[in-house]
Order: sequence, then structure tokens, then C-alpha cells
Amino acid sequence: MPEQKRPVFVVDDEAVIANTLAMIVNQAGFQAQAFDHPQKAITASSESFPDLFISDVMMPGMTGAQ
Repeated sequence: MPEQKRPVFVVDDEAVIANTLAMIVNQAGFQAQAFDHPQKAITASSESFPDLFISDVMMPGMTGAQ
């Protein structure tokens, strides 16, 4: 049986950064999903809790440290 990839959420208010980092993480063997707003990641985590969040710290409305 193939090993299941571990889920990672990547959050950055700049979509190009979130998407690029998610692509790099996917190439490393994880199942990364990019989000351009922290609330979207929080909402998605109620359905599928990731093993890891990679987050920008300086975002409008909510920081990555909250």
C-alpha cells in the first residue's frame, strides 16, 4: 500500500508566495495546500487538520502568530 502524504497548509497573503512554497513542499513529498488568507486555512482545517502550518507572520487582519 502506498504511503499517504502528510498534509501541510501554507498561508501567505501574497498568493504567488503561498502557491510557490506549496509547490516546493509538494515536490518534497508532502500534500501541501496554499491559502491566501489565514481565515480560509482555519476554515479548511475544520475539515482536514494538517500536520503542519507554514504561515507568513505579517498579514493584514490576522497575523500568522495568532
